[in-house]
Amino acid sequence: MLIPCLCHRIHNSYQYIAGKNNQLQSLVKDVHRIAELCRIHADDIGAQCPQHVSTRWIYDYNICVFILKYENKIKQYINVDHDKIVQLKDCLAVLKKLILVFESDKALLANCYIWLRKAISALNLLTSNLHNAFGSILASSLDSYTLDSDFGGLWCLAFSLTPRGRFYFHRKFVKNEEVEDLADPLSSFQSEHIPDKDPAEDLQDIYMDSIFEEGNTNAVIDVTDEGTFRRIVESDDQLRLTLQDVREDNHQTAENDLTAAKDYLKRILVQFRLNERQKTLVLSLYNTFINKESDIFENDLMDEAQNYAWEEISHRIGEKSILAEIALRLLCSSPSEATCERNIKAQRLILNVRRLRSKKNLLNSRHILMATK
Repeated sequence: MLIPCLCHRIHNSYQYIAGKNNQLQSLVKDVHRIAELCRIHADDIGAQCPQHVSTRWIYDYNICVFILKYENKIKQYINVDHDKIVQLKDCLAVLKKLILVFESDKALLANCYIWLRKAISALNLLTSNLHNAFGSILASSLDSYTLDSDFGGLWCLAFSLTPRGRFYFHRKFVKNEEVEDLADPLSSFQSEHIPDKDPAEDLQDIYMDSIFEEGNTNAVIDVTDEGTFRRIVESDDQLRLTLQDVREDNHQTAENDLTAAKDYLKRILVQFRLNERQKTLVLSLYNTFINKESDIFENDLMDEAQNYAWEEISHRIGEKSILAEIALRLLCSSPSEATCERNIKAQRLILNVRRLRSKKNLLNSRHILMATK
């Protein structure tokens, strides 16, 4: 079952619209020009400006923060459009926070849907409430690359297979009621919620990226006189934007996310190579699961109603076991490539030939430590 990396898609949604929208493209070029000038005059400014790196997620956010912090000194060398850079920074803060959430080792595929909906709403609110010139176009691009893409139903389906998601989909799409999950979405994406990374951590991430990076890119790590880390990238490859599964008409709305979930479930059932009767039974079960007022898996709740016991349900006979198998595969998946890499790295520390010879109690303890780190 293919799970696309959300961090790639979020970053590509920004790169795509930054190259397509003339106003945003002009501002981004100005920001990069200011960044280069700041690096030349780093001694006079008293700090090293981050360098634009196309392979680092939403790195322009860091540059905007730097420019606004040292704006008075930078104005000695070049004009700074304060209002426009603030608007860009506020939009990029939303995308940056999303990536921080999805890169976390604790990130769950089941939570991606609500985070994406909140981010799209937050960007739209920046335009409608705060007259931000870039919020709505970035919201449209983010939607096209995520929930409105051919994989959009994946994140809708994963969310709906949790108790919280079933309640949300039933209330919002079946009963057409307002649900408070998206209340005040801007509060989740304030700049103060985005921590500054320790340079040593940033160096480790850059090193890991250089190992798993796509394309012919040679990364060189350098240490500046100020003790901060920078990366010099020499690449013959342009950033590749995968647009084959992005719909240009952007017609999907929140009202048919349930339809998207059902359509994606049908796609998964085709991959499972089930006969038509089995497919019909599973789809009927899912419809009943969402549409019925009472939860048909109410007796299978665990972890204080945060999850269903899908593992136990998968051992039953019939369509419930098939739906549970799909739920297990989705809910155990990571939303980003970086999370997968870190999980694999952690598992290699435990699941190697020497350690697997340990006594069962010791091996179980290591598994618990690995899962709770």
